[in-house]
Amino acid sequence: MSQFELNRREFIALSAIGSAMLLLHDTSLAGVLPARVKRFGKFEELPPGAVRPEGWLRLYLEKQAEGLGSNLPKVSWPFTEPYWKGETQGESWWPWEQTAYWVDGAVRLALVLDDKSLMRQVGETIDYTLGHIDPDGYIGPAFFKDPKENFHRWPHTLFFRGLEATAEANGRRANSIAEAMRKHYVSDPAEYGKPTRNVTNIEPMLWCYEQTADSRLLERAEKAWADYETIAADPEHGDLSKERVEANTPINAHGVTYQETAKQPAILYYYTGKQEYLDFAIGAQRRAIEHHMLVDGIPSTSEWYRTTTSLDSHETCCISDHTWSWGHLLLATGDGAWGDRIERAVFNAGMGAVKKDWKAVQYFSCPNQVIATLNSDHNVMAFGGRMMAYQPNPGQHTACCGGNVHRFLPNYACRMWMRTRDGGLAATLYGPSTLRTTVQGRPITIEQATDYPFDERIVLKIGLQSAVSFPLMLRVPAWCAAAEAEVNGEHIPLDLRDGFATIRREFQPNDVVTLTLPMSVRSSRSADGGIAFEHGPLVYSLPVREEWKAVVEPRYTTAEYPSWNATAASAWNYGAPGQAAKFSREAMPRDPWVDPPTKLAISARKIAWELRTNPKDPNQKFTPRLPETMEPQRDAETLSLVPYGATHLRLTFFPKLPD
Repeated sequence: MSQFELNRREFIALSAIGSAMLLLHDTSLAGVLPARVKRFGKFEELPPGAVRPEGWLRLYLEKQAEGLGSNLPKVSWPFTEPYWKGETQGESWWPWEQTAYWVDGAVRLALVLDDKSLMRQVGETIDYTLGHIDPDGYIGPAFFKDPKENFHRWPHTLFFRGLEATAEANGRRANSIAEAMRKHYVSDPAEYGKPTRNVTNIEPMLWCYEQTADSRLLERAEKAWADYETIAADPEHGDLSKERVEANTPINAHGVTYQETAKQPAILYYYTGKQEYLDFAIGAQRRAIEHHMLVDGIPSTSEWYRTTTSLDSHETCCISDHTWSWGHLLLATGDGAWGDRIERAVFNAGMGAVKKDWKAVQYFSCPNQVIATLNSDHNVMAFGGRMMAYQPNPGQHTACCGGNVHRFLPNYACRMWMRTRDGGLAATLYGPSTLRTTVQGRPITIEQATDYPFDERIVLKIGLQSAVSFPLMLRVPAWCAAAEAEVNGEHIPLDLRDGFATIRREFQPNDVVTLTLPMSVRSSRSADGGIAFEHGPLVYSLPVREEWKAVVEPRYTTAEYPSWNATAASAWNYGAPGQAAKFSREAMPRDPWVDPPTKLAISARKIAWELRTNPKDPNQKFTPRLPETMEPQRDAETLSLVPYGATHLRLTFFPKLPD
């Protein structure tokens, strides 16, 4: 019996049919495996579970776990079928894609919450797959083992992310997973440079390279990218030619395809140090940011990249995919701007796309959405698509968002802290949480006591057994003009570089570092002239009271997890001048996304503005465009805006009235 077979059997035995043992990892072993290859990035990831969420962040991760996080496989096809955990056939690759999305999200969700029940549940899928590896090393479904068709290696990227998280959190027993993945990649006859999305396997390939130091994996990853460059100009393959990236043109490609592919050079840079890879990755992101970015932090991607009007939307998959990609740019560059982008997207676009009980999600979500029903998708008005409705598995046959939505919030928690190259720690994302890891070989805990993003004060309580010297980096968002810091109550000057302030000192047990990020009110404009209001990292919207109607659709929903039609039960037809909004804050409630503690008051007037009607079906209504002309119908009144992420129906971009 081979050493690999012994390791694999040991892994399965220790996981106890359902991976309960995987939760018994020791996050003080952060780094998990010894560094066997040189890394060129500024930061290094900590294993899932090193950061424990608290406060509102834990509440919403628990809601996710208790809701669709654990129940999606019981509610809706294809998640109800044994994809990746049984012998099954399919019409195409995509049911394995959707299931793999859920596996990755559910693994990380279970790890950050230390949720043994959820880990046992998702562990059944992981255990089955690891227990049915082909003799030649191939991991995965026999249905698309033949690599000749489009996408036949794309689901592996997604599933292997879940394996990576499992391995990182499982310490020394990670070797069996890394070895299995190594054998899969070195023996696989697939051409990873093409066709569509197969090149994304560079990501798990290089993770495996770091764990095993098998140089063939790095060689294969670089060859895959070189091969991909021969087809990169085709929009079907991502519109990622070097010429268009350097010219900073608008993107003509599918959002997920582009974003999943565009980050690969950043990962290649991380392991090669070749500047041309990093320059390409940054240029690729610049195109999305400068030409397609919506106010809530995610580019317009419905399904392909679009314009930036008040009605442009984004696929929920793109919330998970863009923030994951920006995390890799953060690791590679050490530039806090990528953390700024992650938090803006998560707090606004992410929270604004899910029902606050975590029982439904939108496929497309939008800054302005005053109706969200099964036939109100204004992105495909000619067909009256269902993608704007809140559903447990939106789109049904295009079920990707139902699985992929589970990634964005656990990934936020996982990447709140990173290691620095000089042996320190970087606070990259903020929220109530506790870090447990090591620094300079010594155990350390850092409690992040804060109500951020609803409050501007972040208190870091440092737990050490004895004094330790190390650099502590604190991200200062670009929207903050006058950050302040104290150590044990004494003010310290901040030297900002690349969006981070670094405190270098010998930290003592029970030191307290306080970071204050003063927030101010700002306004934004849409391409069609609308005006929106922001405060700190949060965008604010007029909440439109919903009238919910449940719709049970066999095979895809249940009575407890139905699809939902949401129609407006309060007025939304307002225009607003560009006058300053007034900010107010109340005491922090238990659930700030249901009972927001922060508000913006603006002056507004009702205008003649109605839902748009399908000329072929007068019963079919859509969120309307901003009106070209406006005649206020009433005197000015004061509206109370709440954080975008606290809404289901909302008006974010107001028609601009004269001041």
